[in-house]
Amino acid sequence: MADNNHDNLNYEDVNIDTTGENVNLLYEKLKLKEETENAAKAAEEGDQPMRLDDASRVKVLSPSRLVAKRFFRNKLAMVGLIILIILFTLCFLGPLFYPYKQTQKFTGINDIEREYAVCGEPTSFVRYFLNTDEKDDVRNYVDSYIKDFEDNGGAAIQRKNAATGDIFEVRKLGEDVYVLYLVGGKLCSVDRFTNEVTTGELPAEHKSQIIAAITNAQRGDSKLELTLDGHTYSIELVSKGTANVYSLFPEGDPRIVPGILASKLVFDSHNAGETLNEEFQVAALTALYDTKEFTIDGKKYTIDTSGEEDLIKDEAGTVTAGISQYAIRSREGKDSFDIEFKSTLVAEVETMIDKNERDASFEYSVPQLNNEGQYDRDEAGNIVLVPETLNIERKEVAGEVRYHVSYNQRTEVWSLFERPSWKHLLGTDGDSYDVIARIMYGGRISLLVGFVVVFLETILGVLMGGLAGFFGGWVDTLIMRLVDIFYCIPTMPIMIILASVFDQQQVKPYIRLLWMMVVLGILGWSGIARLVRGQILSLREQEFMTAAEATGLKTGRRIFKHLVPNVMPQLIVSMTMGLGGVILLESTLSYLGLGVKHPYATWGNMINSVSDIESMKSYTYIWIPVGVLICLAVIAFNFVGDGLRDAFDPKMKR
Repeated sequence: MADNNHDNLNYEDVNIDTTGENVNLLYEKLKLKEETENAAKAAEEGDQPMRLDDASRVKVLSPSRLVAKRFFRNKLAMVGLIILIILFTLCFLGPLFYPYKQTQKFTGINDIEREYAVCGEPTSFVRYFLNTDEKDDVRNYVDSYIKDFEDNGGAAIQRKNAATGDIFEVRKLGEDVYVLYLVGGKLCSVDRFTNEVTTGELPAEHKSQIIAAITNAQRGDSKLELTLDGHTYSIELVSKGTANVYSLFPEGDPRIVPGILASKLVFDSHNAGETLNEEFQVAALTALYDTKEFTIDGKKYTIDTSGEEDLIKDEAGTVTAGISQYAIRSREGKDSFDIEFKSTLVAEVETMIDKNERDASFEYSVPQLNNEGQYDRDEAGNIVLVPETLNIERKEVAGEVRYHVSYNQRTEVWSLFERPSWKHLLGTDGDSYDVIARIMYGGRISLLVGFVVVFLETILGVLMGGLAGFFGGWVDTLIMRLVDIFYCIPTMPIMIILASVFDQQQVKPYIRLLWMMVVLGILGWSGIARLVRGQILSLREQEFMTAAEATGLKTGRRIFKHLVPNVMPQLIVSMTMGLGGVILLESTLSYLGLGVKHPYATWGNMINSVSDIESMKSYTYIWIPVGVLICLAVIAFNFVGDGLRDAFDPKMKR
């Protein structure tokens, strides 16, 4: 054997020939030279030469290590992985340290404009029915009678009420006070063809004369009037076949009575909240332009008209009520103000009218309202009064002038759509919830839905696709036709139908969430089944499957122990890339109101809370962060899916 110490050999001294020893010697020298060069090169690089039996070489060549190495070398995959780590940390660990919850409401101190009172002159008459009952008659006929009276220059006029047959004469009692006297009524109706009375009766002493007047009526006559023995009769020729006969009561007849009292004047009780009955008001209005004295329930009252306001006083001289041209009511429509406030407000309104102003203000103590809109009370139960600046604004609506009284009150209110601040970095939404808290809790649901749906799709897809690919034949045909059916089922209409059913049954939010995940998983397994089937069709003819069958392994073990693991790389890629699509679908469903309901948050229903164009312009701090997170989640899953696809691809460069 050749000597191992070859350093002293001179290559030029070797004569090459084709005979034995010289050939071996040359081979040894060349081999030694190659090893020497490799060793020198390794020494320069600070590494040791690698042999086939080295443990490090075996480790590098491990398939899982090779896939991981390829994956971590993919820069986009790393970007996606980092984004997912940040998102999962934010959504699943963030709520543990964040001080607010997703359904925690917040309040703040703000100036609220509260409408306190409304002042205005009544535009229609208040009707007091004295000796008639006309309450169910035609609306506003009293107003029209009074208008006709004014148009007639204030001269007395008579009007018939077609519904009841009563005849009224309008007389003016005083400014904004009118009396409609009952001066007659309908006697009967007469058939003009037979001259017979159809309803009612005619006085026997005047019957023949009235019938003769109706018979002799000229063509075109519509109204006749007869005076017989001091009685006046009015005849209306309604049609060719009917005539209505009315009787006017003679002067001094006891049947002539005040029938209706109409007035625009308003009574203001000096005891806040006290309502003056109708009998009192009628007596006061009747006496206002007459004796200015009246008696009710044995108590005598007088009306003092010497001041700016007419005052009603009792026998002791105590003011009981005032008569005003202005109606002052609270925001609830109640007469609950004291007379001092009414007098002050009326004086301010009249000043505005004199100066032709549209706005004014004055100082007054008003009841303090709490957060529930109720009056605060002290320990004795009395309403707490606080001085406020009351603002008066003149408004015209449908030709009616009203003076609205309001004031600004600092009160605790819900922090609706609060702008970003140090307390709420992304502000609050329309329900006074913290936006960041909603984003974190909503991300939990959105990401959870994605993973659950994808895993459910994968389980069903692997099971059905594995059976179809392994057995083939009628099993494959049956399962593939089932896959075709599921491909044809429209997801969105199904979800809309389910959402309407859940709304009708008032299903709880988290139960809706579970059902949504189950339905989405059942509707989405068909694509994975096709993928698994195709892979198994190509793998089942391989030598290792023939060997597995030869060893007598059961069918289920051959499918799920040998075939499915070989499909896992493709499944992992499909699952990863499908997560983004599921998150988008869940967000879309929640945006349309078909997903998780209020008050629980998802990224989709958070965007839905500002769905109109004006809200999207005003509250960008709510929907833009959520939209960015949805985009980042979908992009990150796609990046990771692309990275896994490239890592599992055996054609990739090593």
